[in-house]
Amino acid sequence: MKNSLVKCLVAGAAVACLGTMTVQAIPITGGISLAGNYTVGGGDLNVATAFTAINNVQVTSVGGNFAGVGITLNTPGSVVQNTFSFNPFPGGGLVPLWYTVSGTAASFDLISLTSLLQPGDNTLTLKGTGILHLASYDNTPGSWVFTANQTGGSFSFSSSNGSVPDGGTTVLLLGLAMGGLGFAKRYLTK
Repeated sequence: MKNSLVKCLVAGAAVACLGTMTVQAIPITGGISLAGNYTVGGGDLNVATAFTAINNVQVTSVGGNFAGVGITLNTPGSVVQNTFSFNPFPGGGLVPLWYTVSGTAASFDLISLTSLLQPGDNTLTLKGTGILHLASYDNTPGSWVFTANQTGGSFSFSSSNGSVPDGGTTVLLLGLAMGGLGFAKRYLTK
């Protein structure tokens, strides 16, 4: 009887632990690409330090969680992209860099600039990190690449993220649940 009581208490403790554990929500996987037109201060991309106007922005492609959720494709003006300085890059980043104004709510917060390539051939490439936002998903760290060319005054932008591991929480929850069921089975079959 004493042994059965201990088993019951252990099974109850395992079930109680399951109820108090935090389950992680769903991170964003996949990516989104944008394109549009820009103006830089001084008019010359080779020496520019900031974008003073960005317009006609549209989503050109989506993948992963961004696909099939109602994001409007190939419609100029379906995305607002804010202007920004890249040299120097603002210490607090840019929140948000862009956001959708039609279709599913999505946005990207530009947090850091990790690479600035301005080789003098009328092109510019920026790389860095930020936070992806998509309705019904967790805010997810991601990377971004922004390229511009002087010839057409156009830019392309992409941000993406791969799958983020959950740190073992799922395996821990599964193990506790199986252990609780094992103890419950032993207790109930005696």
